[in-house]
Amino acid sequence: MTPKTDYSIMLSMKPSIRAAHYHRYSGTPKEQNRKGYCFAFHLIDKGEGAAVIGERSYPLQKGTLLFIPPGVTHSFRQSVDQPISAYDLYCDPYIPIPTHVHLSFNPPSDYRPELLTSVAEGFDPTPLSGIASLSQYPELIQTFKQIIRLNRTDIEYKSEIVNSLLYSWLLQWANLKAAENMPDFRIQRIIDLMEQYPGINPPYEQWLELCKLRKSQFYSLFKKMTGLTPKECFMRIKMERAHSLLQDNDRTVTSIAEQLGFSTIHYFSKQFSKYYGVSPSQLRRSSRLNPPAHRFY
Repeated sequence: MTPKTDYSIMLSMKPSIRAAHYHRYSGTPKEQNRKGYCFAFHLIDKGEGAAVIGERSYPLQKGTLLFIPPGVTHSFRQSVDQPISAYDLYCDPYIPIPTHVHLSFNPPSDYRPELLTSVAEGFDPTPLSGIASLSQYPELIQTFKQIIRLNRTDIEYKSEIVNSLLYSWLLQWANLKAAENMPDFRIQRIIDLMEQYPGINPPYEQWLELCKLRKSQFYSLFKKMTGLTPKECFMRIKMERAHSLLQDNDRTVTSIAEQLGFSTIHYFSKQFSKYYGVSPSQLRRSSRLNPPAHRFY
């Protein structure tokens, strides 16, 4: 049985970088039999190939993130026609070790156990090993690249800035690996449009075109990410916006309904009552009797 990891332990991490760079793999002996001393992340930028960790092989291509736990022997294999280039980051998750040495290239003969990073008691990073596709999460890709680029600079508070970014990134990555519920940027784009234009009721096909997804894919991803159907999510956004607008006593209920794209006030009132348990008019009267305690002009 695959060991389970208590991911809450990761909240106590204080990561620090040992090494970070952009590397072009060339098939040298140093890439065939290595063992790391700390957490190792490889974000594939170009090329195709595979990473072998223990007895398991993982395919690599652009957008793939590979994680290798400390103390694990591994090797890289690549296509002759499409050699691999990657953003590589090596870090100590808890206690920094004052060295830039992050790999043993000929274990066990040159392996130095004293350089092995410390891991919190009860935290087993093994289940996190392997690959994850970040192609759908451009914000994670950009942050990873930014961490490596900032680490090369000579700026004030560099260590604090880089390590804070790395801490946030590690938690997001762990969430992706553990729960597979990271926001899909294609679905998030549609939700953002719903928030920005709640009064426009575009045809379903327009959302599909923007996402470049089939209807079944779109529906499944949307439901997985939000727990709601697209229609339910859009209605919730409209209702929450209506609730806020009804606090403004200068607006009529009819004008609010029209602004939010409802064809009739009857349908708007029906949906609002179903969502909040009171009609728009009842909420309006309640707001007048109990105005907000603080109002800023």
